[in-house]
Amino acid sequence: MKKIIYLLLISSFNSITFGQENKLLNELRKVKEVDSQVSFIMDLPIKNLKEDVLTDKLGSELNTISSCIDLFARMDELEVNKDLRADLKKRTEAIATELFKAKCYVLLKNSGGYAPVYGVGLDTISGKKVAVVHLGGDCSYDESDKKKEELTAVSNSTMNMLLREH
Repeated sequence: MKKIIYLLLISSFNSITFGQENKLLNELRKVKEVDSQVSFIMDLPIKNLKEDVLTDKLGSELNTISSCIDLFARMDELEVNKDLRADLKKRTEAIATELFKAKCYVLLKNSGGYAPVYGVGLDTISGKKVAVVHLGGDCSYDESDKKKEELTAVSNSTMNMLLREH
């Protein structure tokens, strides 16, 4: 009887542990090169997003992390108004939310300086395995980098909140 209870406890523990699996990590195992892993995550399309004023005006689906960050970093040169900037932040929150719903847990890390880190790492938050995308950088830091960090913070804030709540 004790063996049966022990086996049931182990199997329920395994189902709880594997229930928190990050589906993105299974796909990422198939991608061998570091550059390709980062690109795979950053360019992962989110299909459940609604088209809105932002996508119509900018002529882009804005359905990947990368598309939002790249556009946000160039907002000044494109002379985009503050309302569209706020809409782009909301779009980034929506992407993070959809990634969470799909059990694709992702956090972004910026680094720069003499030895920037580039690649995909792994962390555990609230019992969930999280892919940490290290975006690298270089020794210089300009307005574009500041904008990228700003939008990265929006995505991370949303993902962290969802990870801790659920």
